[in-house]
Amino acid sequence: MLKSFKFCAALLLLASTVINAPALAAAKQIENFDAHSWHRFQKDLPRPAAVVFSTTDCSHCPAIIAALGEQLKNRKPQVPLVVVVMDGEDQPGLLQEPHYSPASRLFVFKGQSAALQYSINPSWRGITPYVALLPKNGETKLVLGKPSAAELESWLSSGQKH
Repeated sequence: MLKSFKFCAALLLLASTVINAPALAAAKQIENFDAHSWHRFQKDLPRPAAVVFSTTDCSHCPAIIAALGEQLKNRKPQVPLVVVVMDGEDQPGLLQEPHYSPASRLFVFKGQSAALQYSINPSWRGITPYVALLPKNGETKLVLGKPSAAELESWLSSGQKH
């Protein structure tokens, strides 16, 4: 009886792990976002991709990251969700924060914040969440706050044949 109970418990644990596992692999390391990162992102990230600029004290950012993660987790091919924490330098515990777990890559600002913000968008003043939707083809869409359903649909369908 005890053997079958242990087997059932192990089976339930395995099933819940598989069901709750995100499709995208969570970030395994914290990377630096420097003066050249945005240019590299636009050139080298697989497209489409989403980049969320966040801060550790942003109350709306975890919900935006979670919503985008949910939207993207079952997409084929996988769509990268990158999170850049603007005030996360010297905080190695960021990888353990559950609200960053949907991110396939996690970055922290390394350098002068104002200059890094300017490199992304000269008119951006550092308000978060700031979301960059990099489409398969075309221009990057920058959104302050949560992207609308129409913006997400347009972004994800760009470059697809209808």
